[in-house]
Order: sequence, then C-alpha cells, then structure tokens
Amino acid sequence: MPAVLAVLLLTLSTDGTPVFAAAPANWTPTTDIENAAVALIEQQIGDKTGNTRVSAARLDSRLRLAECSEPLEAFLRPGTRIKDRTTVGVRCTGDKPWKVYVPVDLVVTKRVLTLKRPVSRGHVLTASDLVAVERDVTRVRRGYFTDPKALIGQKARQSLIAGKIITPSMIEAATLIHRGQTVTLSVANERINIRMAGKALSDGALHQRIRVENSNSGQVVEGIVRSREHVEVLIAGTGGNF
Repeated sequence: MPAVLAVLLLTLSTDGTPVFAAAPANWTPTTDIENAAVALIEQQIGDKTGNTRVSAARLDSRLRLAECSEPLEAFLRPGTRIKDRTTVGVRCTGDKPWKVYVPVDLVVTKRVLTLKRPVSRGHVLTASDLVAVERDVTRVRRGYFTDPKALIGQKARQSLIAGKIITPSMIEAATLIHRGQTVTLSVANERINIRMAGKALSDGALHQRIRVENSNSGQVVEGIVRSREHVEVLIAGTGGNF
C-alpha cells in the first residue's frame, strides 16, 4: 500500500478525523511509530532463529502527530491473528493523545527442498533429485519439506519443474512391494533374530503396514515394509513364533 494511502486510510485523531494539518512545534517521527509497530510483532512471534524479517509500511512523511509525553504504546485489535500482513495500532496516551494504524509485513525464510532437475509423473525421488535452498515460505500454504528422508522413495504425482518447492500434494508413496511378491520376513528383538521367506498379500509402500504369509507355516501376520524385498514382522502379532 502506498505510504500516502496508508496514512489517509489508517490515521485518525481521537475524535476520528484525519491528521495532517495544524502541526505542533514538535511532532513524533514517523520512524518511531513504525519501529513501535515492528517491535510488537517481533515480541509476539518470538523468533530466535533469525529466519523472520518484520517491516512496517512507510508512513507518509507529511504526517504530523504531537510529540508524545509518554512512551508509544503498540497494540493489536482484539481477535487479531498475526499473518503475513498484520495491522498494528500505535497510540499516544500522553497530554495530546492520538492513535494510528500501521500495516506490518512478516517474511519467513527457511531452507526447503526443491528439485535439481525436472521429473516426470511417477518418478521415484532419490537424494540426487533434491537440493535445499533458502526461500520465502510465508505464503506457501500447502506445506513444504526440510528433511530429505521424508521425500526419498516418494513418487511424483505429476510432472514437476526444477527449482519448485516440493509440497505434500505433489507426491505420493511409491509402491515398493506388490501383492504376490516373494519377500524376506524378519523378526528381531533382544532375544531372537529370525529371517524367513514369505509372500506379500497386498501392495505396500515404504513404512506401510501390510499382510504377509509365512511360506513355511502358512501363518498370516502383519509387517512393516522396510525395502523392496524386506518386511519386518510385528512381534506383537506373532507371539514370537511365525
């Protein structure tokens, strides 16, 4: 919003009239008002990572508000939620009271995962496909990823271009094990470590729970997909014997 419009729309004296004329001999610098608004938002968000930048819209330099005999007081209207742009009130409660509203912008940057190169629909992501870059995520409404482990082995739902922030809606779990496939079943704890051949009774993605059949005993149990050929059997359902 242009500085002139910001003042025309948001600056009121205590009786509700715009304040430009009738300047007193001493007035409050607009930078003091802006700084008070910024300080309130910084205090509210409490960012200790240094990844958040807060800035106030510039007030019109012609604005004349009486020098305040008390420290400036910044405030938020009841029910205000801090967003990428938040309107902050700043008021003087001194001998010559006044009130003004200042738009304050919030920009959050993080190292997020993007694609090094374009990938086609159905492509299974690997570490070589990914690169972490510093990006403004303030308006990224659909989420993003910071840990490569969350993406490796996932499948692209659609063709994706290089450099684009990867969001959860762009990917889906890739099927690692298919129904009817021969797999290695394992059970391991502090007392036993058993590996045996089995058969998958359903498709399964990485870390997904599926039903499997022990090829020797015919017993059907549940397990967690650990790789394209390995299913870790859930011990609670086996009684230590499968």
